Amino acid sequence: MKPKKGLIGIQFNWVFILIAGVLILSFFGSLVFKGKEVSDLAIAETVLTNMQTIMTGAEVSVRTINPIKIPDKEIRVDCDSLSVGKVSKPITKNTIVFSPESIKGRTLLAWALDFNMPYHVANFLYLTTPDIKYIFVNSNHGYAKELYDLLPNEINKKIVEPENIGDMKDTGNQLRFVFFNEPKPEDITLSASVEKLSNTRVSAINVNPDFNEIGFYKKSGSGFESAGTSVYLSSPMVLGAMFSGNLEDYNCNLKKAFNKLNIVSKIYERRTNALRKLYIGTGCIPYYDTSPFSMDYSKASIADIKSAVKSIETSNSYLQSSSCPTIY
Repeated sequence: MKPKKGLIGIQFNWVFILIAGVLILSFFGSLVFKGKEVSDLAIAETVLTNMQTIMTGAEVSVRTINPIKIPDKEIRVDCDSLSVGKVSKPITKNTIVFSPESIKGRTLLAWALDFNMPYHVANFLYLTTPDIKYIFVNSNHGYAKELYDLLPNEINKKIVEPENIGDMKDTGNQLRFVFFNEPKPEDITLSASVEKLSNTRVSAINVNPDFNEIGFYKKSGSGFESAGTSVYLSSPMVLGAMFSGNLEDYNCNLKKAFNKLNIVSKIYERRTNALRKLYIGTGCIPYYDTSPFSMDYSKASIADIKSAVKSIETSNSYLQSSSCPTIY
């Protein structure tokens, strides 16, 4: 019987050692996991802080393209925030950033344009990567060529005639088509090569210059289906739609822009009123018209804003030719 009791004791010792070993490995494994998690959070925090610095610098460098090397981490961007993994940082209400929903790769392209209506309102910041190719459809459309030429050469861009869309090859890029209503996205059939791409890698917008409207489209099979429509005032907004990942982010940034336009317009309204008082009894007075500033630009229609802008431009032109202090 004694040998049997000894055998049970030995087996118990082995079970105890095994359990202890598992606990020790689990403990050190959790330390490694926790360490990696802490490291990932620190990297994410650094990436986002650097992104905020990059955006601030790029925003003031108007019409200058900035290719920037970034860590190989996915950066999520929406109208109000930047995020990497579980870490996010806010984008202020005064910062207008048009960007894809996801930025991946080692190179970020940052570019800014000034938004004037007719005086300076804000700088729009655009973010993209070399992986995204912007395809302008119909070189015969004057506005298409104008916008294409406005983009820096560092942006991955191409002009394609409508009849050649069916022959396009998969180049490994995300594709963002830009139509100008001749034809519309729903009128075309994608090539077999492009049709095979994931729906998330192919999208389009349609610009209708006659009505200042922009349609957003997503890929569906061999064609496009509507994802909603919005409006625009000028070329910087059209490019904003082109760079935006979705309609919701575009509209959110549009709201920021119109709110900023309203604030700046009230400043020029006060300036115009002050000039009226200073130059009363002179030939300048008729052109210090404050009526175009009376509307709420954050809620006004595109037609009303365009009419007000035209009126302000005309008054300013007359003031300049009459050697009077200008409104802007």
